[in-house]
Amino acid sequence: MTIKEVMAESIITIHKEQNIIDALKLMKKYKISRLPAISTKENKDELVGILTEKDMATKIASSKYENLPISHFRISTLMTPDIITADVNDAKIKVLKKMVDNKIGGIPIMDDNKIVGIVTKTDFMKKCTIEPYTTTPISEIMTPKVLTIESEDRFVHARRIMIDNEVSRLIIVDTGKIEGIISARDMAKAVIEFKKRVPEKYQESQIRNMYIKDVMSKNVESVTSDMTIADVAKIMVDNEFSGMPIVDDGKMKGIVTKTDILKFITDVMNRRENIEL
Repeated sequence: MTIKEVMAESIITIHKEQNIIDALKLMKKYKISRLPAISTKENKDELVGILTEKDMATKIASSKYENLPISHFRISTLMTPDIITADVNDAKIKVLKKMVDNKIGGIPIMDDNKIVGIVTKTDFMKKCTIEPYTTTPISEIMTPKVLTIESEDRFVHARRIMIDNEVSRLIIVDTGKIEGIISARDMAKAVIEFKKRVPEKYQESQIRNMYIKDVMSKNVESVTSDMTIADVAKIMVDNEFSGMPIVDDGKMKGIVTKTDILKFITDVMNRRENIEL
């Protein structure tokens, strides 16, 4: 079975000369976290990069770009130009392994150098409706060690932790209680709003006075360790969550992400060839 059966054929793209505000509007409107970037040559669109929420969060607040006005953030500045793609005739397991091995959340699907679709972690997770996904508890694939910060920590500190540990979210814990979560999307939005309202000459000093409590998402939903992978995958897909804390009797036991679920799907498909998504 080829990736064509899983991929989304409706592709939302962005031109490399558009700006970051355009990108955020498209991501919000279509509820997506990545955009293929294109360039037009001789009246033909060519895939030249991909832009993710993580790209925006890590780059727009970096020292390299901290003095750049928000209106100057072109997609070409923020996108990843080294694109990992797959062919429309590739097997699903081949594409899935490519995503897991390269730690990416989505892959443009090509047919004769033309982008014809895109596949994301969510597309695979939607198919977790059969055994063993319906019988395996989430505790078997969760990550027990959870990176946490406190609400009084500074924004730049959280960003540094995300970059150093290659994660896209952090759980906020105060006095042992989960108070919120901050994601790459939250960070990108926070920096853009900051750059809009703070005069350019004050940005370098004032961004260091931003606190997690001012930008985190509150009312965090959690799941219990005995819930099945299928149940958790559905909650994550339905609510557009990329990660969820695992909490038993008020105590945090771990965290599960889309990547954790994709790794399990890959293992299952490698072990049992008769298991199809």
